Amino acid sequence: MQGFGILLLNAVLTLFGFFAVAPIVLSAISTFGVQKRFAQAMIDEGIISAEDVKRILPKKQLAGAVIAIIVVAALAIAAWRAAPYGPICATVGTVLGLVKYRKVLQFNSLTVQRFKNTFKDSFDADKLNRYVDKMF
Repeated sequence: MQGFGILLLNAVLTLFGFFAVAPIVLSAISTFGVQKRFAQAMIDEGIISAEDVKRILPKKQLAGAVIAIIVVAALAIAAWRAAPYGPICATVGTVLGLVKYRKVLQFNSLTVQRFKNTFKDSFDADKLNRYVDKMF
């Protein structure tokens, strides 16, 4: 029974790295990269004001970074306690998740959806829809 418990724990670590840690970390990185560039493009197009971006985006960046650090720390602690195979399973799951969810770091429809969620009532929807139709 002890062997099955170790197997189950390592499977949970792998799945947590794949389904939770990788998307959360990529999302946090995205707020500093692609979301920031997209927000600047929206300012240039007149879709949102620079004041709204300066007011909202730093809060999202800070929250994303804090959450990512907490999740990575939780995975690292759990993997360290599940030695000897815990760190290997956590690393494999996280790396595979990073490869799978890397599209978060690119301009695509997900970027537009995340922009809409971040700046809910602060942008001109008609101008954004025209921009999306033209660019995507």
